[in-house]
Amino acid sequence: MTETLRARFEDGSYPADLGVQIEAADEAESRLVLPFDERNTMFGLVHGGALASLVPIAAHAIAREPARAVAPPLRTVSMHVGYVRAARKAVTVETRAVRRVRELGFFEALIRDADGNAVAHASSTVSEAGSAPADAPPLADLPAGGPAFVAPADEAASGVAGAIRAAMAGSPFLSRRQLRLLGMRREAIEMAMAAAAANLDGGGAMHEGAVLALIDAAGATCPWTAVPPSPGASGATIALSAQLLGALPGDELVARAVVRARDARICWTDVTVAGGASGIVHAFGTVVYRFSEKNGS
Repeated sequence: MTETLRARFEDGSYPADLGVQIEAADEAESRLVLPFDERNTMFGLVHGGALASLVPIAAHAIAREPARAVAPPLRTVSMHVGYVRAARKAVTVETRAVRRVRELGFFEALIRDADGNAVAHASSTVSEAGSAPADAPPLADLPAGGPAFVAPADEAASGVAGAIRAAMAGSPFLSRRQLRLLGMRREAIEMAMAAAAANLDGGGAMHEGAVLALIDAAGATCPWTAVPPSPGASGATIALSAQLLGALPGDELVARAVVRARDARICWTDVTVAGGASGIVHAFGTVVYRFSEKNGS
């Protein structure tokens, strides 16, 4: 493990804000630890966005070792994470390189808690071809079929928005991401993430992990616009998929989430992430969310 690699976890950027510690890394595998710290939690559990963040962080640690040293910035092209258990303790992510072909690296990861229980499993594809901006279209308006986004003003919408804002404010992890609820309607939500220092990489751009956290937050919040929160109601993300489109900006990002399908227990939400000022799309994601048995449908 190089000192340069270790320094990346101490430079004040997003991985450092999470407190990620690197235990081992070479050209074949890496092992990282995320401490159980209040700043990474929501409702006393490690936030799903923090767990998803470990996937690109760990894969990049392998790709950057001397045997595969590259000059251009690495970028995650695609990833998928499945959550199998809530984490109430520190977690370890063990990642291995499955294959490398041309500029692409394929990785798989297993996240376990301090007792050795599986928490999540993931796969990712990383490009070593650099971070040229992708030719992505501006963020389109929501499809027809519902009222426009509201601030919101009516009593029912305000109640849901208030509960969402309270949940976001009550999560140390989301509070550190400086998220804001911009608007909502039934089965749709718009959320912004500030370009705060704790959300950036060492080069001043939004960190991929922070983008994944935004996708998770928007995708897991959106279902509650269809099933308003009630006392004792709960749920959890059971899967997250994401595609990152080239270089990320160093400016505010906006996520727009739309419920695509749901049944009594599971909700499938698509999320699009774009630059707050430019409107250029930088990432797509899908979040699969499961309601607890106490929730109505």
